[in-house]
Amino acid sequence: MIQRIQSIFLALIVVAMGLVCSQPIWSKAATSSKDSISMNALAMDISQNGSTSSHSTIVIIILAGIAGILALISLLQFKNRKLQMLLGAIISFIIAGAMGAIFYYIFKKGNPLFDENLQGNYGIGFYAGGAALLFNMLSNRFIRRDENLVRSADRLR
Repeated sequence: MIQRIQSIFLALIVVAMGLVCSQPIWSKAATSSKDSISMNALAMDISQNGSTSSHSTIVIIILAGIAGILALISLLQFKNRKLQMLLGAIISFIIAGAMGAIFYYIFKKGNPLFDENLQGNYGIGFYAGGAALLFNMLSNRFIRRDENLVRSADRLR
């Protein structure tokens, strides 16, 4: 049924992926100069030595969008728990890929540019990705619990 707890967690995954797509993920400003970096799901904007450049991070928004759409599809598939479990596993891999891309852009592309000792500030989009992984784990757990409950009821008949 759609009013079960896993439906709430799946809806929260959709919201969290929307936050990853729309909110800032990471920013860093140098203490000694006016250099700065800001990153969202679409681009990493770098202002260094008076010049500004932008690097595409489109892979993050693509993966987050796919994970959000699959979570919505899984939410609507409440009658087919096996399909929900399969979609939950796929969603886990996609969210992990999005988080991997976020870490790659932060630690390999953005952080080494200037003042490597300064880590920067993580935004709402960064934490929303981690929350989406947690919500997906919880939804998969409750879907599995429902499936086991139905199987045990079938054995009693």
